Amino acid sequence: MDRCRVCPLLLLLRLWVFSGLLRVALMDFRPSPSYLLLAPREVRQGVPFQLSVSILVPDVRVLVTCRLQGSGHNASASRTVISGGSTALVELPLTAPLPDRSVLLAVQGRLSDGRLLFSGERELAVRSPTVTCLVQTDKPRYRPGDAVRLRVVSFGAQRRPHAGPVDVVVKDPRGNVIRQWLALNATRGVVSQELQLSDHPPLGRWTVHTTVHDVERENHFTVAHYVLPKFQVRLSAPSVVYHTDFLFGSASAQHSYGKPVAGGMVVTYVHDGEVLTSDRAVMVDGAAGFELDLSEYPAVGRSHRGHGALTVLVNVTEALTGLMHSSEATVLVERSRYKLSFEGSPSVLRPSLNFTATLSVSTYNGRPLTPEDQARTVVVTVRQHRVYAWDGPFRPDVVVRNFSGVPEETKDRPERMSFPVPADGVIPLLVEVHEETGSLVIDATLEDTYKTLSLVSRYRSPSRSYLQIHDPSAPAQVGTPLLLTVESNFETPHFFYIVRSRDRVLESGTFSGPLALTPEASWAPTVCLVVYCIRADGEVVNGVLRLPVPLELQNQVSLSWSEAQRRPGEEVSLRLSVSEPRSLVGILVVDVATHQHNSTNDITTASVLKELYGGMSELYRPDEWSIGDPSSLFESCGLIVLTDATVNAIQEDEMVIPFMEDIMKEEEEEHAEPRERRHFPETWLWMDVFTGEANTSERTVTVPDSITTWQATAFVMSEDLGLGILDTPAQLTVFQDFFITLNLPACIIRGEELVLEVNLYNYLAMDLQVTVTVAYSASFEFVFPDVPGLQMASLREVLVKRNGGTNLKIPIRPLALGQMPISVKAMSSQASDAIRRNVLVKAEGLEQTYSSALFVEPSLGNRSFVGELEFDLPTDVVAGSERAEVTVVGDLLGPSIEGLDSLIQMPYGCGEQNMINFAPNVYVLQYLERSGQPAPETVARATMFMQKGYERELSYQREDGSFSAFGESDSSGSTWLSAFVLRCFLPARRFIPIDPRVLTRTASWLSGQLGPDGGYLEPGRVIHTELQGGLDGPAALTAYVLMALLQDDEVRSQYSAQVSEALMYLETRLALGISSDYGLCLVTYALALSESPSASGAWDTLVGRAQIRDGVPFWRASEPGLTRSWQPRTADIEMAAYALMSLHLLGRLEEGIPIMKWLTQQRNHLGGYGSTQDTVVALQALSVFAFASAEGPNLSILVESGGVPVGTFILDTNNHMVQQSRQIDAAGELKLHVAAVGQGVALVQLNVFYNINNTELERRKRDAGDDEAFHLDVQFFDGQTLFGARIPPRLSVCFRLVEEQELHQTGMALLEVGLLSGFTLAQDGVQTNNNTMKVEEEPGKVIVYLDSVSRAQQCLEIHLLVEHMVARVRPASVVLLDYYEPRRRTVRSYTSRIRQHMDSCGFCGEDCSECSVNVASRTDDRRPLLALLLCPLLAILCYGM
Repeated sequence: MDRCRVCPLLLLLRLWVFSGLLRVALMDFRPSPSYLLLAPREVRQGVPFQLSVSILVPDVRVLVTCRLQGSGHNASASRTVISGGSTALVELPLTAPLPDRSVLLAVQGRLSDGRLLFSGERELAVRSPTVTCLVQTDKPRYRPGDAVRLRVVSFGAQRRPHAGPVDVVVKDPRGNVIRQWLALNATRGVVSQELQLSDHPPLGRWTVHTTVHDVERENHFTVAHYVLPKFQVRLSAPSVVYHTDFLFGSASAQHSYGKPVAGGMVVTYVHDGEVLTSDRAVMVDGAAGFELDLSEYPAVGRSHRGHGALTVLVNVTEALTGLMHSSEATVLVERSRYKLSFEGSPSVLRPSLNFTATLSVSTYNGRPLTPEDQARTVVVTVRQHRVYAWDGPFRPDVVVRNFSGVPEETKDRPERMSFPVPADGVIPLLVEVHEETGSLVIDATLEDTYKTLSLVSRYRSPSRSYLQIHDPSAPAQVGTPLLLTVESNFETPHFFYIVRSRDRVLESGTFSGPLALTPEASWAPTVCLVVYCIRADGEVVNGVLRLPVPLELQNQVSLSWSEAQRRPGEEVSLRLSVSEPRSLVGILVVDVATHQHNSTNDITTASVLKELYGGMSELYRPDEWSIGDPSSLFESCGLIVLTDATVNAIQEDEMVIPFMEDIMKEEEEEHAEPRERRHFPETWLWMDVFTGEANTSERTVTVPDSITTWQATAFVMSEDLGLGILDTPAQLTVFQDFFITLNLPACIIRGEELVLEVNLYNYLAMDLQVTVTVAYSASFEFVFPDVPGLQMASLREVLVKRNGGTNLKIPIRPLALGQMPISVKAMSSQASDAIRRNVLVKAEGLEQTYSSALFVEPSLGNRSFVGELEFDLPTDVVAGSERAEVTVVGDLLGPSIEGLDSLIQMPYGCGEQNMINFAPNVYVLQYLERSGQPAPETVARATMFMQKGYERELSYQREDGSFSAFGESDSSGSTWLSAFVLRCFLPARRFIPIDPRVLTRTASWLSGQLGPDGGYLEPGRVIHTELQGGLDGPAALTAYVLMALLQDDEVRSQYSAQVSEALMYLETRLALGISSDYGLCLVTYALALSESPSASGAWDTLVGRAQIRDGVPFWRASEPGLTRSWQPRTADIEMAAYALMSLHLLGRLEEGIPIMKWLTQQRNHLGGYGSTQDTVVALQALSVFAFASAEGPNLSILVESGGVPVGTFILDTNNHMVQQSRQIDAAGELKLHVAAVGQGVALVQLNVFYNINNTELERRKRDAGDDEAFHLDVQFFDGQTLFGARIPPRLSVCFRLVEEQELHQTGMALLEVGLLSGFTLAQDGVQTNNNTMKVEEEPGKVIVYLDSVSRAQQCLEIHLLVEHMVARVRPASVVLLDYYEPRRRTVRSYTSRIRQHMDSCGFCGEDCSECSVNVASRTDDRRPLLALLLCPLLAILCYGM
């Protein structure tokens, strides 16, 4: 029985022994590895494919055949004989593009007798060529209306120019495509484009998206309202300070031309958002110091990270001008006096190999270590932890074992070492790592400073074999030999190595001892070095080192100015030289003030490195690197392996995990005659210069008038040497030791007095006695002439101290309307300057306009036509403000085409009004296309306006895809406005790029607004008064949305169900009856557009309600509160236009001709109508009907005024689209007689402009019994001083809808507030709310957009600033109007009770001495009278009088 029990045990033991012996025998007879191939894991199109093949068998010669095989063809092949024990670099040329997305790499090795030694294959991905793309813009920030200049520079391997096509897409802050250029051809890898921003673009960060061979890059620029700083404040403060020390710093302020600013400084210290304290100081030579005792603020240094942060804010105010600029800095407040850091440590721990690193000791602020510091001791603690492996999740009952299988402690005893602090602060560390160590933790302590470094061994070699590459003793340099030490814990006759860059394998070979490498330029910016060997048992052992190599561009470019400093308006030469002829050089010269806070969008060495390192991140995989197994190390360098050796790889369930609660990674923390100056750009030069066959080039340019420093940068691209970048920008200082500036308003009113402020700056080393001359002009007179009764040039003498400034006050009184030129010259024995500026002088009162047109159509019989145009000017017109013109054009759309840039006299600051800049252009282009009229200039203008309008409109699109009047500021999107935008954007796709996402999102949002009964609902406010619904419900709105959905077949098909429901709803509403004429017009057109059988019946109903006069149907209703006007209501224009388009769709063209003629005669002098909707709809209707009369006329038109010929206008096929005009005498009664001979049609229009005094206009309206639409009360409060505090001026405006109005509230309304001369809107001077939607400021005017005006009173407070000295101020007007019915308006005037009677002396001191003729001549009151008389005469001669 016992024997039976023992036998199985003996049998099992024998089997176990036999299996072990069998495994040993098999290992002894396993074939030795024969080869190891390393190749990039991707094949790049057009880049030679290089791979490394190592033959592991000694004393043989092997014929190695490598092939890249595509589907059905060999892409490339190569044969190479390689000796045993060596490595060779094999190149597979790629002469033709690879059509496949992947290829097969196949390799064979045959001995000299033909026997196959090895073979292998691997599939590789095919990628586009490695292309780096850089985007340059001339500035990082732009204002609305600026031109954005951009370049795209693309290059491939070795920084050579890339010749492929380039796609450039510009997107607004919402991601909408604004402009795109596709498949651009590059010259030397460079493309240049320009984007003209509109006057109201979306503000924020814009994106330039480029695509070159599937490589996509993005660059950004900002669009904002800003003013370049007149001077720059530089703050000098330590980056870090100890928490009980003093914080010492200084601030300096310099003008952009390098001179110091005289003024005062306020320093504010902020911690965690709270102000600690503020100090004031007077700046001496533009600089001042400051200090703060931090020991008084113990909370500043407290933080969970061991330090706090303090913000230092410096505000500098210039004494002469009052301008203020600021700067700020962040200072870290440390609680530790020292910094410790580990440097040169390996990223992977290798057991049994020595760990080497250096511990760097420095003071917290980087200052040299003192003897006191060196007397201190650094304590270093080393802990080596054992590790365990497990299968599956962690279980606490699992015993942690070492690799010998014996239970052990989880932590070894720590080893302590003490080091004195060396003078250089560098402590070398050498730790012998135990064979079973899984993690190494090193703690370093110095006083109150602590630092920890942790390393982990995540891979354990089966044979316990490791190697590691030590960092070089000095950084790698191109062309300098580099010795690298390789350490291993086993013996090997030699190592193999391979060097891999971003593009290809660069080098491979074998070595023993130190590895000697010589980096080349192609290695930059970094390479991956792999050192490996193969043990006798076939195990591969390797190590990796990432080796940074400085970027040294082979190409060179240099720029230099012929002079380091020039004066404004002088000529200067810009010289450039390059390394290679036939180079393209991109030059950019900008004002240094555009580089505020060191921001730039220029192409620099740093930007090139950033892009190249970005590409390297695709190559290197740090996660795989840190695992440490041979397979991951090869993969981390982008290499695939083919071999019959053993390349071990860690599987997820085999990963060695350190037994620690926390593994920390080290974190590093980073801390003759003066010339008038008129030209002041921000970007001076933007040039692409082709050098031709020369290496040098020189351009002579004229210096702009800005007194500043200009910075010139450049890059060069050539075929052989590739990219080169200017190392140091070439700076040109434009400066005058003496110059003047003027403080002038944009406009004033005739009859007011302007105190001209002349500022003089003197930076010479001596005081100057300066003669200032204000040139005589017929446009103004001097309030205090030098010679009483005689107007001539005005002279002042003033002493200007050295390195200082002063100012003069010279009152003038405008005499003529229009631009008033002001020329000022300052002369002394040492220096001089002159400047010329214009101020617009406007007539007093409120401007009125009148337009009347004749439709000229000679009869077919005698081919003649006679007509008259009349207008009587009011008797109380403001003298000199009246003017008149007559215009003639031979195309029905001609007046509108001529005025495409400004069709109406209304602001366009909301989403609907902005469409006046977009929609008419669509209809004009459609008209030109249908009529076949070649008008390239008109097409270019219309396209440009559309692009700007599209760009602006996208700023009103909301996140949900809808549009609203003010975008995200509104509570919801607008169904009506979204439909309007969709209706215009869909046909515009034929002429400009429209982002399809914009259309898709808008249409999708609209579909969600369909109600259960088939009518479209408006979730937000109805901003168009006529669409507010009433008894007809949403019939008009539904018709409006249906018009948009029917514009495009694809949209109509996609939303066919909604279209059918809406159509059924309209047909039902029509059968029930639609009470509103306006709603019925829209429904009729929508039904005709959808080809509904009900369309004809709808038209019959509509025309049955009309009043027919002269064959023209009118749908009018009297409304209280509308001002008298020659123009019809906007609703009348809209209804006539919809009726005209309905007749066109119904095929009843003859009936539409009278309406067409009537519409052509109702336009204003700009070519539009009263508002946005009536202008857009009327031009759409006219564009359809004008096609019938598109043939050019052959007409001679004679216009006479009061029997006096104004002119004869000849119209033919060559000029019929050109609007011809003549100015006519506008005095008294205007009566034009028009006689035409010939054939065709034309429009003759009389336009009259005049002003009426504000108070007189209000009186006339009251006398005429005009009902006003609004109650409007305006009160102005002059600024005053109370109890020592200055209270700024303000304007109070209260308004409401009068009770007699049929409306309870309007749609969108505008409040146009004219400002008194000399005043400007204060920052945040009008607070927005849920009804005050938006505020815009124009010269002399503030425009407030109101969501609506109701019968409840609303009041606005408008806070103002006095910016210019203006006396005898004239009244200003406030106009409140309904945007969609401008005749619903009320006007009020206001003035300043103080300034309307105050003369110029009010600004000139108590006795008016600051403005008197002799104000500056007090240093010599004994000048003879002759000199007083001669000086003005000489000044007159100087100005050519």
